[in-house]
Amino acid sequence: MKFTRRLIASAAAVAAVATLGHFFAQPVLAQVRAALVRDVDNPALAPFTLDTTFSLTAVNSQQLLVTVPAGKRLVIENISYVSAGGASDQLVYGSLRNGEFGPIVVLLGINPPHASVTSGLTLQDGSQQSKAYFDSGQDVWASASHLSGSSRTIEVALSGYWITP
Repeated sequence: MKFTRRLIASAAAVAAVATLGHFFAQPVLAQVRAALVRDVDNPALAPFTLDTTFSLTAVNSQQLLVTVPAGKRLVIENISYVSAGGASDQLVYGSLRNGEFGPIVVLLGINPPHASVTSGLTLQDGSQQSKAYFDSGQDVWASASHLSGSSRTIEVALSGYWITP
């Protein structure tokens, strides 16, 4: 008799849980799915990448990288660079600016030069994470300085995303 009562009580408990689960499981699963959706699935966000190379012909050089289109905002999350030049020259400064001679938005950490497989050539490279914001209509400029006036090249790679507010 005791066994039958326990069996009936257990069956009733399982049935109650199953009934409640039927009504509450769908909203809970919907919330879990929503939490797993990535921001890149949001149509207001679009990936941004830029890779450009330019020459540093003067000791201090600037280069326009991109102008933020109307109705957009640019968020730069990663900046990488590689610079090549003569053995007696080295990169000493790098930044992203808001305008050609505008305020510094990101100051790059400059790594010491290392030898290249090409004789008489040195390389400097680096990468850093950032959270740099540029609003609609603003220009993103790269600014760099090196020790001598001899020609040096620099490749800059940016990645982040566009926001459509």
